[in-house]
Amino acid sequence: MTTAKAVRPEGRPFSGPAACFAAQVAATPHAVAVVAAGQRLTYAELDRRAGELAAGLARSGVGPDHVVGVLLDRSVTALAGLLAVWRAGAAYLPLDPALPAGRIGYMLETAGVRVVLTDPAGTDRLPESFSGQSVLAGETGGEPTGVIQAGPDDRDLLAYVLFTSGSTGRPKGVQISRRALMNLLFSVRARMDAGPGQVWLAATSFSFDISMAEVWLPLITGGTVVLATGGQVHDPVALCELVATEGVTHVQATPSGWRLLLAAGFGHRSVTAITTGEACPPSLAAELARRVPVLHNLYGPTETTVWSTGVRIPAGSDGAVAIGRPLPNTRAYLLDADLAPVAPGAVGELYLAGDGVARGYAGRPDLTAERFLPEPFTPGGKRGGSRRGSRMYRTGDLARIRPDGELECLGRVDHQVKVRGHRIELGEIEESLRRHPATGDAVVVAREDAQGDRTLVAYVTPAVAGTPPQGVQEHLARELPGYMVPAAVVVLARLPLLASGKVDRHALPAPDRTAYQIADQTADQDDGEHGEARTATERLIVRICAETLGLERIGVRDRFSRLGIDSLRIVTLLGAARRAGLAVQLKTLLMSGTIEELARNLDAAAVAPRSLAGVVLRDAAHTHQVPGASLVVLRNGEIDEVVTAGALTPGGAAVTESTRFHVASISKHVTTCLTLRLVDQGLLNLDQDVNIHLRRWRVPAGFRPVTIRHLLANRSGLSATPSTWYEPGAVMPSLVGLLNGTTPEQDGPIRRESAPESTFQKAGSHWAVLQLLLEDRTGTPFAQLADEQLFGPLGLGGSTFRHDFDDRAPGQERALGHDAQGLPVPGGRRTRPTVAANGLWSTALDLARIAVDLRHAYRGEPATLLSPGAARQMLTLQHPGSFYGLGTVLDDTGGDVEFGHAGEVVGFRAISMTRVTAGTGFVALTNSDGGKSVLSAVADLISGRTTP
Repeated sequence: MTTAKAVRPEGRPFSGPAACFAAQVAATPHAVAVVAAGQRLTYAELDRRAGELAAGLARSGVGPDHVVGVLLDRSVTALAGLLAVWRAGAAYLPLDPALPAGRIGYMLETAGVRVVLTDPAGTDRLPESFSGQSVLAGETGGEPTGVIQAGPDDRDLLAYVLFTSGSTGRPKGVQISRRALMNLLFSVRARMDAGPGQVWLAATSFSFDISMAEVWLPLITGGTVVLATGGQVHDPVALCELVATEGVTHVQATPSGWRLLLAAGFGHRSVTAITTGEACPPSLAAELARRVPVLHNLYGPTETTVWSTGVRIPAGSDGAVAIGRPLPNTRAYLLDADLAPVAPGAVGELYLAGDGVARGYAGRPDLTAERFLPEPFTPGGKRGGSRRGSRMYRTGDLARIRPDGELECLGRVDHQVKVRGHRIELGEIEESLRRHPATGDAVVVAREDAQGDRTLVAYVTPAVAGTPPQGVQEHLARELPGYMVPAAVVVLARLPLLASGKVDRHALPAPDRTAYQIADQTADQDDGEHGEARTATERLIVRICAETLGLERIGVRDRFSRLGIDSLRIVTLLGAARRAGLAVQLKTLLMSGTIEELARNLDAAAVAPRSLAGVVLRDAAHTHQVPGASLVVLRNGEIDEVVTAGALTPGGAAVTESTRFHVASISKHVTTCLTLRLVDQGLLNLDQDVNIHLRRWRVPAGFRPVTIRHLLANRSGLSATPSTWYEPGAVMPSLVGLLNGTTPEQDGPIRRESAPESTFQKAGSHWAVLQLLLEDRTGTPFAQLADEQLFGPLGLGGSTFRHDFDDRAPGQERALGHDAQGLPVPGGRRTRPTVAANGLWSTALDLARIAVDLRHAYRGEPATLLSPGAARQMLTLQHPGSFYGLGTVLDDTGGDVEFGHAGEVVGFRAISMTRVTAGTGFVALTNSDGGKSVLSAVADLISGRTTP
């Protein structure tokens, strides 16, 4: 037996994960908790979102020890939803939207789920058999709910249920308690010395148990989670970029995943690396240990809460990779068939006991009794006594204790396999195959390539002799997750048997090309040829494959796996395809079995112009002599793509995501958000006479008072201010001087020209009065007020109304302005006293984050800046035919409200527009008077007015 000492948080009893997160919120409310798709949420913001979702769950009757299904795509909302379930006292069951509906239905029924947290798209994925309640993440509302405590034993409540592959043909739901999860998190906290400053890459599916550490460990220790989007998790190049740009300090991946990252250029990085999920080959361990300062190999089945043992692998190590020693509060036994300890150094089956052992399997008391046995040993490790109520889990793994005291895993006692980190019971696939009406018997094996990567191969016999089964892969895809569908199907007249009557797996033949065709159903049964390329996309892919693989003849129906594309070559192929102009993601490549299928998928995806946005931006900028540009594309209400082009000025530094542009009148849109935020806080009233708050200047008397609503809606009836721009360093009038009419360009002071609401007139005077009002009401300079109330809460480090910011600061470069011929504007920029109307410097990414947050608020979803009521007032037309709401341009002619603003100032052109319902939109910034043509080209592409 091997064991480890206990670890407790500062000597206190375990508390639940939601309570630990709440304590961290109280300690570091303004620290960044999560980064995802361009969003940066602080601990306080994530806590508020989770609290609002928890309130909705509580109203639906969710309580302690209930199981709540969470059916959401990877996003901040999904992360907040998981936390919300805990805050409501319940356990979560993560559901991948890509799973077959039948499998989702089985999981919901088996786990006893009556409430599912989802969104409108997710409701369509729920099976008809589900009779429970759907809670939409965007429609919860209400006051945030605090952490629900169920009493002193709340740590024994369920934390989550995860389904793993089952040998009987049905997945089994592992029930993990909060005590078990907290033991894991505190144990790894001690091993990794986790705390503030650590940044963990979270690229694992929420339904895969190793996601627990990369998500929840940083969130209970003051660190930051960098949540990879659904597109990024399947793209090793994008993950490498995330690691570099976000300062990631900890990365975990399966050995298969690490191979992809290394092939994508992971290089030498100052990160703590963790390999887990499957056996780590010695060659990979040696390679990783050379590239990172710290490397851990961690082992554990889902049934004992993620990880149970671990070892740090030193540089220069060779030979078999150990799985280490038990984590704190974990006991490991190597036993024979009679449950007796084996001799030192001998091979035995590994059993695990301790705080991490699961409750068992949901709805499967028989299987629970089979795999979770009473622990028949005393605290001293002797047989004959037992720890009262303690159980141990039979892992099915063979292991031995090496002379150095480390555990070494030696394989399985059954037919369970690990494929790219996923635990798969081959029997579950075999049972599904036998349910196919055209198959008789079936067996599935995992075959390894030269790098040790495994591929599933199915061997079937026909139900009717001489009639090969068709549609096998489609049948499996309806019942199983994608990672469990074999890549090849071999049809045999009969399965080879041993004398015992069992299948002789070693006699199963290697699959040939025909086997892959049967699995994919893409081969033309009447065409013995490989297939000639017919489309431009097919011809391009054939050329790329031929050059990459060194093959002379490639057909469009040849399986990629049969062309020798292993885990390393697939990344090489990915890079070559992108250099050739194909916007292909690794996920698309992996899910496409042939060139024909890949071309079809790419051509279909081209209908949505995601991949072409960068091409259009760069081409338009070059054509119209625009030195630099920055673009963010929104899809489904979230930031989907960030593209930059050109330089700050010709021959200067390149434009990056952090480059600030002068955005001119978009400032009004942002100032309105600031104003309405103060209204939400009760500091201002939209319909009160502004003279109540003005101290340094008064609106001239009239029959009706002027209100903030009048100013924001361009309907105050005040005369205009002169449109004079000043070069850097020039003496500008003060704001009060501008209102008093003391500038040479003015006829006199600002005056009333008409009654409020009677006319619509875009005038700088509205914003000059508003800016003065905000300063007088709060006693804070306008730029500082925006920092504190607007940019700070959203974490927008690239936005400022200050014009004296330091251009030399890293990552804060200012794009200088140019004329329509691309020549620099003298001084590089212009400015005016009324910064509330036109003084904002910002990044496309920051403006996109504001648009995303405003849309969330309008739809009643968790948002940072505004209440739903304030957002809806802002995005409601204030004057018929004006296309203006409050400080915002609106267009509802297409049936879907589009909101935002354009900006035009000497040397710059900018625009930000987003659709409320569809969630599509973009922010484009340029540093040239000729930038309007660039904005128009991008707008046409995003709106679909041009064909990609």
